Amino acid sequence: MRAPILHLAPFLWSGAGSVITRLCEQQRRAGPVVLATTGSSGRLRDWPAYRTRLRRAGVRHVRLDSFHRDPEQFWASAAQLTRLLDATAPPVVHAHAGVPTALAVVAAASARQRPRIVGQMYSWGPDRPAWMDQQDLWAFSQADRVGYSAHTYGAVLRAGGVAARRLVYLPWGLPLDALPWREPRTPPGAGPRVGFVGRIEPRKGQLALVEAFARMRRAVPAATLHLVGPVADHDYAARVRGAIRRHHLAGVVHLDGHVPDVPRVLRDWDLFVSLSDDEGQGLAVLEAMAMGVPVVARPVPGIEDLLVDGRTGWAVDGTSTAAAAAAMRRALADASAARRISRQARRLVEQRYDWTAMVARFDRLYRRP
Repeated sequence: MRAPILHLAPFLWSGAGSVITRLCEQQRRAGPVVLATTGSSGRLRDWPAYRTRLRRAGVRHVRLDSFHRDPEQFWASAAQLTRLLDATAPPVVHAHAGVPTALAVVAAASARQRPRIVGQMYSWGPDRPAWMDQQDLWAFSQADRVGYSAHTYGAVLRAGGVAARRLVYLPWGLPLDALPWREPRTPPGAGPRVGFVGRIEPRKGQLALVEAFARMRRAVPAATLHLVGPVADHDYAARVRGAIRRHHLAGVVHLDGHVPDVPRVLRDWDLFVSLSDDEGQGLAVLEAMAMGVPVVARPVPGIEDLLVDGRTGWAVDGTSTAAAAAAMRRALADASAARRISRQARRLVEQRYDWTAMVARFDRLYRRP
Protein backbone atom coordinates (compact mmCIF):
# COMPACT_ATOMS: atom_id res chain seq x y z
CA MET A 1 0.00 0.00 0.00
CA ARG A 2 1.36 3.43 -0.94
CA ALA A 3 2.05 6.14 1.61
CA PRO A 4 -0.96 8.31 2.40
CA ILE A 5 -1.75 11.87 1.46
CA LEU A 6 -1.95 13.88 4.68
CA HIS A 7 -4.45 16.74 4.99
CA LEU A 8 -4.09 19.21 7.85
CA ALA A 9 -6.98 21.58 8.64
CA PRO A 10 -8.14 23.59 11.67
CA PHE A 11 -11.74 22.33 11.54
CA LEU A 12 -14.16 20.69 9.14
CA TRP A 13 -17.03 23.14 8.78
CA SER A 14 -18.99 25.18 6.27
CA GLY A 15 -18.01 25.33 2.59
CA ALA A 16 -14.31 24.69 3.15
CA GLY A 17 -15.11 21.63 5.25
CA SER A 18 -17.36 20.36 2.49
CA VAL A 19 -14.71 20.52 -0.22
CA ILE A 20 -11.97 19.10 2.02
CA THR A 21 -14.29 16.21 2.86
CA ARG A 22 -15.13 15.59 -0.79
CA LEU A 23 -11.48 15.78 -1.81
CA CYS A 24 -10.47 13.25 0.86
CA GLU A 25 -13.30 10.92 -0.20
CA GLN A 26 -12.17 11.02 -3.84
CA GLN A 27 -8.48 10.58 -3.04
CA ARG A 28 -9.27 7.64 -0.75
CA ARG A 29 -10.50 5.70 -3.78
CA ALA A 30 -6.92 5.71 -5.10
CA GLY A 31 -5.10 5.06 -1.84
CA PRO A 32 -4.83 5.87 1.87
CA VAL A 33 -5.65 9.34 3.19
CA VAL A 34 -5.02 10.76 6.66
CA LEU A 35 -6.81 13.87 7.89
CA ALA A 36 -5.69 15.77 10.99
CA THR A 37 -8.01 18.42 12.48
CA THR A 38 -8.35 20.21 15.79
CA GLY A 39 -11.65 18.39 16.30
CA SER A 40 -13.17 20.76 18.86
CA SER A 41 -12.28 23.82 20.89
CA GLY A 42 -14.96 25.63 22.87
CA ARG A 43 -17.87 26.22 20.52
CA LEU A 44 -15.71 25.44 17.48
CA ARG A 45 -15.81 21.88 16.24
CA ASP A 46 -15.84 19.64 13.19
CA TRP A 47 -19.31 19.24 11.73
CA PRO A 48 -20.43 15.66 12.53
CA ALA A 49 -21.84 15.03 9.05
CA TYR A 50 -18.41 15.54 7.49
CA ARG A 51 -16.75 13.28 10.04
CA THR A 52 -19.33 10.58 9.35
CA ARG A 53 -18.71 10.72 5.60
CA LEU A 54 -14.95 10.46 6.06
CA ARG A 55 -15.28 7.53 8.43
CA ARG A 56 -17.46 5.71 5.89
CA ALA A 57 -14.91 6.44 3.16
CA GLY A 58 -12.12 4.90 5.23
CA VAL A 59 -10.21 8.14 5.81
CA ARG A 60 -8.13 7.96 8.97
CA HIS A 61 -8.79 10.90 11.31
CA VAL A 62 -6.26 12.26 13.81
CA ARG A 63 -6.84 14.95 16.43
CA LEU A 64 -4.13 17.60 16.11
CA ASP A 65 -4.61 21.25 17.05
CA SER A 66 -3.81 23.39 14.00
CA PHE A 67 -6.00 26.30 15.05
CA HIS A 68 -4.42 27.95 18.08
CA ARG A 69 -1.42 30.20 17.60
CA ASP A 70 -0.11 30.51 21.16
CA PRO A 71 3.51 29.24 21.37
CA GLU A 72 2.91 26.46 23.89
CA GLN A 73 0.15 24.84 21.81
CA PHE A 74 1.87 25.49 18.47
CA TRP A 75 5.11 23.76 19.44
CA ALA A 76 3.28 20.85 21.04
CA SER A 77 1.29 20.41 17.81
CA ALA A 78 4.47 20.66 15.73
CA ALA A 79 6.06 17.86 17.75
CA GLN A 80 2.93 15.74 17.37
CA LEU A 81 2.90 16.36 13.63
CA THR A 82 6.58 15.36 13.31
CA ARG A 83 5.74 12.04 14.97
CA LEU A 84 2.80 11.59 12.59
CA LEU A 85 5.03 12.33 9.57
CA ASP A 86 7.57 9.76 10.75
CA ALA A 87 4.85 7.16 11.33
CA THR A 88 3.06 7.62 7.99
CA ALA A 89 5.76 9.05 5.66
CA PRO A 90 3.32 10.94 3.42
CA PRO A 91 4.75 12.22 0.14
CA VAL A 92 2.44 15.24 0.37
CA VAL A 93 1.04 17.34 3.19
CA HIS A 94 -1.88 19.47 2.01
CA ALA A 95 -2.14 22.20 4.67
CA HIS A 96 -5.40 24.13 4.66
CA ALA A 97 -4.82 27.72 5.94
CA GLY A 98 -1.91 29.59 7.52
CA VAL A 99 -1.40 27.86 10.88
CA PRO A 100 -1.54 24.34 9.36
CA THR A 101 1.00 25.42 6.74
CA ALA A 102 3.32 26.80 9.44
CA LEU A 103 3.02 23.57 11.41
CA ALA A 104 3.79 21.51 8.30
CA VAL A 105 6.90 23.58 7.55
CA VAL A 106 8.23 23.33 11.12
CA ALA A 107 7.40 19.65 11.59
CA ALA A 108 8.83 18.64 8.21
CA ALA A 109 12.20 20.17 9.14
CA SER A 110 12.53 17.57 11.92
CA ALA A 111 10.94 14.61 10.16
CA ARG A 112 13.04 11.69 8.89
CA GLN A 113 11.64 12.21 5.38
CA ARG A 114 10.51 15.66 4.27
CA PRO A 115 7.15 15.64 2.44
CA ARG A 116 6.14 18.04 -0.27
CA ILE A 117 4.12 20.84 1.38
CA VAL A 118 1.15 22.34 -0.42
CA GLY A 119 -0.39 25.28 1.43
CA GLN A 120 -3.90 26.48 0.76
CA MET A 121 -4.99 30.06 1.37
CA TYR A 122 -8.73 30.39 1.89
CA SER A 123 -9.25 34.03 2.81
CA TRP A 124 -7.67 37.02 4.45
CA GLY A 125 -10.48 38.22 6.69
CA PRO A 126 -10.91 41.83 7.78
CA ASP A 127 -9.36 43.28 10.93
CA ARG A 128 -6.50 40.77 11.17
CA PRO A 129 -3.58 42.02 13.27
CA ALA A 130 -0.29 42.59 11.47
CA TRP A 131 1.51 39.88 13.44
CA MET A 132 -1.00 37.28 12.24
CA ASP A 133 -0.47 38.31 8.63
CA GLN A 134 3.28 38.06 9.14
CA GLN A 135 3.02 34.55 10.58
CA ASP A 136 0.91 33.25 7.73
CA LEU A 137 2.94 34.93 5.01
CA TRP A 138 6.11 33.38 6.43
CA ALA A 139 4.48 29.96 6.41
CA PHE A 140 3.21 30.25 2.85
CA SER A 141 6.61 31.53 1.68
CA GLN A 142 8.20 28.29 2.96
CA ALA A 143 5.73 25.88 1.33
CA ASP A 144 6.61 24.18 -1.95
CA ARG A 145 3.40 25.40 -3.56
CA VAL A 146 0.53 27.62 -2.38
CA GLY A 147 -2.93 27.37 -3.89
CA TYR A 148 -5.32 30.31 -3.69
CA SER A 149 -8.94 30.39 -4.79
CA ALA A 150 -9.45 34.11 -5.49
CA HIS A 151 -7.25 36.56 -7.39
CA THR A 152 -7.35 39.08 -4.53
CA TYR A 153 -5.66 36.57 -2.24
CA GLY A 154 -2.99 35.82 -4.84
CA ALA A 155 -2.17 39.53 -4.91
CA VAL A 156 -1.96 39.55 -1.09
CA LEU A 157 0.48 36.64 -1.17
CA ARG A 158 2.69 38.23 -3.81
CA ALA A 159 2.68 41.59 -1.99
CA GLY A 160 3.60 39.75 1.21
CA GLY A 161 6.74 38.28 -0.31
CA VAL A 162 5.63 34.82 -1.42
CA ALA A 163 7.53 33.99 -4.61
CA ALA A 164 5.33 33.98 -7.70
CA ARG A 165 6.81 30.62 -8.77
CA ARG A 166 5.27 29.00 -5.70
CA LEU A 167 1.75 30.32 -6.34
CA VAL A 168 -1.05 28.52 -8.18
CA TYR A 169 -4.53 29.88 -8.84
CA LEU A 170 -6.66 26.87 -8.00
CA PRO A 171 -10.28 27.60 -7.09
CA TRP A 172 -12.43 24.87 -5.60
CA GLY A 173 -14.76 23.05 -7.95
CA LEU A 174 -18.31 21.79 -7.64
CA PRO A 175 -19.79 18.35 -8.40
CA LEU A 176 -22.17 19.57 -11.09
CA ASP A 177 -24.01 16.26 -11.29
CA ALA A 178 -25.25 16.93 -7.75
CA LEU A 179 -26.40 20.46 -8.64
CA PRO A 180 -29.13 20.01 -11.26
CA TRP A 181 -30.12 23.03 -13.31
CA ARG A 182 -33.60 24.50 -12.89
CA GLU A 183 -35.19 27.41 -14.69
CA PRO A 184 -35.76 30.46 -12.46
CA ARG A 185 -39.43 30.56 -11.46
CA THR A 186 -41.83 31.33 -8.66
CA PRO A 187 -44.57 28.72 -8.04
CA PRO A 188 -48.08 29.99 -8.84
CA GLY A 189 -49.70 31.70 -5.87
CA ALA A 190 -46.44 31.99 -3.92
CA GLY A 191 -44.35 35.05 -3.22
CA PRO A 192 -40.68 35.13 -4.19
CA ARG A 193 -38.34 33.26 -1.89
CA VAL A 194 -35.04 35.03 -1.17
CA GLY A 195 -32.21 33.28 0.67
CA PHE A 196 -28.61 33.15 1.82
CA VAL A 197 -26.39 30.29 3.00
CA GLY A 198 -23.63 30.93 5.55
CA ARG A 199 -22.74 30.78 9.22
CA ILE A 200 -24.52 33.43 11.32
CA GLU A 201 -21.61 35.78 12.03
CA PRO A 202 -20.78 39.46 11.30
CA ARG A 203 -18.62 38.93 8.23
CA LYS A 204 -21.47 37.11 6.48
CA GLY A 205 -23.73 40.17 6.63
CA GLN A 206 -27.06 38.66 7.65
CA LEU A 207 -27.96 41.77 9.66
CA ALA A 208 -27.50 44.00 6.60
CA LEU A 209 -29.49 41.48 4.55
CA VAL A 210 -32.46 41.67 6.93
CA GLU A 211 -32.34 45.48 6.78
CA ALA A 212 -32.15 45.45 2.97
CA PHE A 213 -34.91 42.86 2.71
CA ALA A 214 -37.19 45.00 4.90
CA ARG A 215 -36.70 47.87 2.44
CA MET A 216 -37.19 45.67 -0.60
CA ARG A 217 -40.36 44.10 0.82
CA ARG A 218 -42.17 47.44 0.69
CA ALA A 219 -42.28 46.90 -3.09
CA VAL A 220 -42.61 43.09 -2.96
CA PRO A 221 -44.79 42.42 0.12
CA ALA A 222 -45.23 38.69 -0.56
CA ALA A 223 -41.50 37.96 -0.43
CA THR A 224 -39.92 35.76 2.27
CA LEU A 225 -36.31 35.48 3.38
CA HIS A 226 -34.50 32.30 4.45
CA LEU A 227 -31.17 32.41 6.28
CA VAL A 228 -29.57 28.97 6.19
CA GLY A 229 -26.57 28.18 8.37
CA PRO A 230 -25.59 27.47 11.97
CA VAL A 231 -25.02 30.20 14.54
CA ALA A 232 -21.32 30.97 14.89
CA ASP A 233 -21.73 34.20 16.90
CA HIS A 234 -24.61 34.17 19.38
CA ASP A 235 -24.47 37.90 20.11
CA TYR A 236 -24.67 38.67 16.42
CA ALA A 237 -27.54 36.20 15.97
CA ALA A 238 -29.41 38.04 18.74
CA ARG A 239 -28.96 41.29 16.80
CA VAL A 240 -30.31 39.63 13.66
CA ARG A 241 -33.37 38.40 15.58
CA GLY A 242 -33.81 41.89 17.03
CA ALA A 243 -33.87 43.39 13.53
CA ILE A 244 -36.48 40.83 12.47
CA ARG A 245 -38.70 41.88 15.39
CA ARG A 246 -38.10 45.60 14.83
CA HIS A 247 -39.24 45.32 11.22
CA HIS A 248 -42.21 43.09 12.15
CA LEU A 249 -40.89 40.25 9.99
CA ALA A 250 -41.60 37.31 12.29
CA GLY A 251 -42.89 34.49 10.12
CA VAL A 252 -41.46 36.22 7.06
CA VAL A 253 -37.74 35.95 7.76
CA HIS A 254 -36.75 32.41 8.71
CA LEU A 255 -33.55 31.36 10.51
CA ASP A 256 -33.40 27.82 9.18
CA GLY A 257 -30.13 26.79 10.85
CA HIS A 258 -27.93 24.06 9.43
CA VAL A 259 -29.57 21.98 6.72
CA PRO A 260 -28.10 18.65 5.56
CA ASP A 261 -28.99 19.12 1.88
CA VAL A 262 -28.43 22.71 0.73
CA PRO A 263 -29.15 22.06 -3.00
CA ARG A 264 -32.59 20.75 -2.09
CA VAL A 265 -33.30 24.09 -0.38
CA LEU A 266 -31.70 26.21 -3.11
CA ARG A 267 -33.84 24.79 -5.88
CA ASP A 268 -36.95 26.45 -4.41
CA TRP A 269 -35.44 29.93 -4.14
CA ASP A 270 -36.03 32.77 -6.57
CA LEU A 271 -33.01 34.82 -5.52
CA PHE A 272 -29.77 34.25 -3.64
CA VAL A 273 -28.40 37.36 -1.91
CA SER A 274 -24.92 37.63 -0.37
CA LEU A 275 -23.89 40.77 1.54
CA SER A 276 -20.75 39.17 2.98
CA ASP A 277 -17.73 41.36 3.73
CA ASP A 278 -15.41 38.75 2.20
CA GLU A 279 -15.43 35.09 1.21
CA GLY A 280 -12.78 32.47 0.63
CA GLN A 281 -14.39 31.73 -2.72
CA GLY A 282 -18.12 32.09 -2.27
CA LEU A 283 -19.00 28.42 -2.72
CA ALA A 284 -22.64 28.96 -1.73
CA VAL A 285 -22.90 31.67 -4.40
CA LEU A 286 -21.40 29.24 -6.94
CA GLU A 287 -23.87 26.52 -5.96
CA ALA A 288 -26.76 28.92 -6.52
CA MET A 289 -25.34 29.89 -9.92
CA ALA A 290 -24.90 26.23 -10.85
CA MET A 291 -28.56 25.50 -10.08
CA GLY A 292 -29.99 28.49 -11.93
CA VAL A 293 -30.82 30.62 -8.90
CA PRO A 294 -30.20 34.31 -9.76
CA VAL A 295 -27.60 35.98 -7.54
CA VAL A 296 -27.32 39.44 -6.01
CA ALA A 297 -24.03 39.99 -4.18
CA ARG A 298 -21.38 42.42 -3.13
CA PRO A 299 -18.33 41.90 -5.38
CA VAL A 300 -15.98 41.35 -2.45
CA PRO A 301 -12.83 39.16 -2.38
CA GLY A 302 -13.82 35.59 -3.11
CA ILE A 303 -16.89 36.63 -5.11
CA GLU A 304 -15.53 39.26 -7.49
CA ASP A 305 -13.86 36.54 -9.60
CA LEU A 306 -17.22 35.04 -10.54
CA LEU A 307 -19.72 37.92 -10.30
CA VAL A 308 -20.01 40.13 -13.37
CA ASP A 309 -22.78 42.69 -13.05
CA GLY A 310 -25.49 42.13 -15.64
CA ARG A 311 -23.88 38.93 -16.92
CA THR A 312 -23.64 36.40 -14.07
CA GLY A 313 -25.55 38.32 -11.40
CA TRP A 314 -26.37 41.71 -9.97
CA ALA A 315 -23.56 43.48 -8.12
CA VAL A 316 -24.22 45.66 -5.08
CA ASP A 317 -21.85 48.61 -4.89
CA GLY A 318 -20.69 49.55 -1.40
CA THR A 319 -22.38 48.66 1.86
CA SER A 320 -25.63 50.63 1.50
CA THR A 321 -28.70 48.57 2.40
CA ALA A 322 -30.70 50.84 0.09
CA ALA A 323 -28.46 49.81 -2.83
CA ALA A 324 -28.86 46.14 -1.89
CA ALA A 325 -32.64 46.51 -1.71
CA ALA A 326 -32.70 48.19 -5.14
CA ALA A 327 -30.62 45.38 -6.67
CA MET A 328 -32.97 42.79 -5.19
CA ARG A 329 -35.99 44.60 -6.63
CA ARG A 330 -34.39 44.76 -10.08
CA ALA A 331 -33.55 41.06 -10.03
CA LEU A 332 -37.06 40.02 -8.99
CA ALA A 333 -38.80 42.37 -11.40
CA ASP A 334 -37.16 41.21 -14.64
CA ALA A 335 -37.82 37.51 -15.26
CA SER A 336 -36.27 37.62 -18.73
CA ALA A 337 -33.01 39.05 -17.41
CA ALA A 338 -33.02 36.51 -14.58
CA ARG A 339 -33.21 33.64 -17.06
CA ARG A 340 -30.48 35.06 -19.28
CA ILE A 341 -28.13 35.83 -16.39
CA SER A 342 -28.73 32.48 -14.73
CA ARG A 343 -27.83 30.58 -17.91
CA GLN A 344 -24.63 32.60 -18.28
CA ALA A 345 -23.77 31.94 -14.63
CA ARG A 346 -24.22 28.19 -15.11
CA ARG A 347 -21.92 28.25 -18.14
CA LEU A 348 -19.29 30.07 -16.07
CA VAL A 349 -19.45 27.38 -13.38
CA GLU A 350 -19.17 24.61 -15.97
CA GLN A 351 -16.15 26.23 -17.63
CA ARG A 352 -14.16 27.24 -14.53
CA TYR A 353 -15.34 25.29 -11.51
CA ASP A 354 -15.80 21.66 -12.52
CA TRP A 355 -14.93 19.27 -9.70
CA THR A 356 -13.25 16.60 -11.84
CA ALA A 357 -10.95 19.14 -13.47
CA MET A 358 -10.07 20.58 -10.08
CA VAL A 359 -9.09 17.19 -8.64
CA ALA A 360 -6.85 16.55 -11.66
CA ARG A 361 -5.14 19.91 -11.10
CA PHE A 362 -4.51 19.07 -7.44
CA ASP A 363 -3.00 15.75 -8.47
CA ARG A 364 -0.60 17.54 -10.83
CA LEU A 365 0.20 20.07 -8.11
CA TYR A 366 1.10 17.29 -5.67
CA ARG A 367 3.53 15.76 -8.16
CA ARG A 368 5.04 18.89 -9.74
CA PRO A 369 8.76 19.34 -8.99
